[in-house]
This record gives sequence, structure tokens and C-alpha cells, in this order.
Amino acid sequence: MSVVSSRLPVVSRRYSAVRPISARSWQLLLVGCLAALVGCGYKSAASQRMDWGVRTLAVLPLENRSTTYEVEQILTRQLVHALVEKSSFKIVSDASQADAVLSGSVIRLTANPVIFGPATLGSTFLVTMGVQVELKDRTTGRILYSNNSYVFREQYQINPDVENFFSERNPAIERIAGDFANAVVTTILEAF
Repeated sequence: MSVVSSRLPVVSRRYSAVRPISARSWQLLLVGCLAALVGCGYKSAASQRMDWGVRTLAVLPLENRSTTYEVEQILTRQLVHALVEKSSFKIVSDASQADAVLSGSVIRLTANPVIFGPATLGSTFLVTMGVQVELKDRTTGRILYSNNSYVFREQYQINPDVENFFSERNPAIERIAGDFANAVVTTILEAF
């Protein structure tokens, strides 16, 4: 019994020697962590954005060079939505009131079968869209951003049952338009 009791005080002394961390130590640890983060190059995304002096932006309706009806309206609507959601630009419809003008055209929109069903020619199609976009300073005519080769793809399925037929083409175009608009706005804002 004396052996066990003689060991207890040693153990209790070992754990009693641990002192709580002081407020000064916490402050030093916090400053060290912040210095490490700053030294690693972390910055907010807003600090990387290009400032062209553009405050108001006119988005012209895209030109439709494809054979798909009203696709330019869907893309223009999605572009305006993405700009309102992600940027601080004031969006105007009159180009004469804007600092810069965003314009473009839908070059092509194709739907090709990728999976063939037993009773149909195609059950799954791949929609491919090509678009050109240009952002131009209205007063100087300088091109701030241009991309002539945006390409987006989306699959959609058709229902082979004629009685319950519903084409997924329009929802596929809506999804492509959303991806397109987000890519354009992000690229313009981050000045890639």
C-alpha cells in the first residue's frame, strides 16, 4: 500500500505543473498565424480585380447566328442576371448611358446523338454551343475583354414514349446559358 501511495504524489505533481496559457501567449500565437497567412500570399478576390473605371455597363442583346430560335434571348437574360448577382456594375439598357458595352453573338448551337435507344434514333443528345463575347469601352473604343471561342456542352435526354414525350433540350440550353454567363462574368471581373 505504501508503494501505491508514494507514486500518487509524483503523478499529481506532474499534472499540476501544467499552467494555463496566458492571454499574451494567445495574442502572440494569433499574430504568428496571421503573419503566416499574409506571407503565403492569401488575398481577397476583390483585390485581384481589374479596375477599368467602368461603373455602368450596357448589355446588348446577343446576335443569333445559329439556327436555334430565341437562344440569344436566353443567353442575354442569363448574362444580365449573372452581372447583377456577381458584380457591382450598374446595368443599363441604353449603350449611350454606359461606360462600357458588352456584346456578342451565338455562332452555333448543335445537338448530336450520343446514346442510341432500341426504339429511337437517339435517346441522349449532346448540345454544343459556341459564343463570341466582347467588352468595349464606349468612349475610347478600346476593347477591354474579348473571347471569340467560348464553347459549352450539355447532355439532354428525350423520352422515347410518344404519349409522354418531353424534350430536355430547352432545360439543357438554360443550364448551358447559366454556365456561359457565370464564366463570362467571372472572367471579366477577375481579368483573366
